[in-house]
Amino acid sequence: MSRIFILLPALCTALLFTACGEKSEAEKADEERAALREEKRKRAVEVYRTFAEQYPDDPKAAEAKQKAAALEAAAPKK
Repeated sequence: MSRIFILLPALCTALLFTACGEKSEAEKADEERAALREEKRKRAVEVYRTFAEQYPDDPKAAEAKQKAAALEAAAPKK
């Protein structure tokens, strides 16, 4: 009987530590979606800035600069 009282806490502790290190499928999917959004945001900023630099006289150049700045301002802080 005393052997069970020794093994049971050790087993529970081992199970607890192995379960804590694993991310759930939902957490992994959320991280992948966040990374994809971040990559799309970076690409959009690049496109807007390139447009504004290549066509500075275009009436939409100022709007492109504003959109790039807004996307950068809305980016999550790291």
